[in-house]
Amino acid sequence: MVAGKKDIFGAIIIFLLLMGFWLLLSATVHWQHLLVGTILSLGLTVAWSKVQIGGGRRTSFSLKQLGSMIIYLLCLLWEVLKANIMVALIVLNPKLPVSPGMVFTKMDLKHPLMRALYANSITLTPGTITVDLEDDRLVVHAITTSSGRGVLDWYMYDRAKKIEGEGS
Repeated sequence: MVAGKKDIFGAIIIFLLLMGFWLLLSATVHWQHLLVGTILSLGLTVAWSKVQIGGGRRTSFSLKQLGSMIIYLLCLLWEVLKANIMVALIVLNPKLPVSPGMVFTKMDLKHPLMRALYANSITLTPGTITVDLEDDRLVVHAITTSSGRGVLDWYMYDRAKKIEGEGS
């Protein structure tokens, strides 16, 4: 952040995300849980505001990006469900058709948050794990060679690029 300028919008977003996560974890809206969640969320938001993120730019997103992010997360949920079934079938198969391998690729996502989102999406999908993410280089380990090759042309990458492009 620029010296003297506060990113109030970003702080509100962080507070709301933390509070929403707290409510998911506590699974109740009793006043004591709300009070503790509010105190912790405010404390973390204040601590977070001292960290400079994004080279001093103001936190911003468009409604179009928000809609695309919701679609991205729903698609990710679907992919996780499909991958769970695939991994279960591999494990339950008496021949255990496992052919692990590493995939090295480059990606042209510019924003660090989108690169991390995509790398974590790969890791969340059973059967694949992101081993390394450095600048534009991505290293993925996969349980089968076909799922490893699938990372190279996964439609979720195009969705991540779309979200990033809508922010410009």
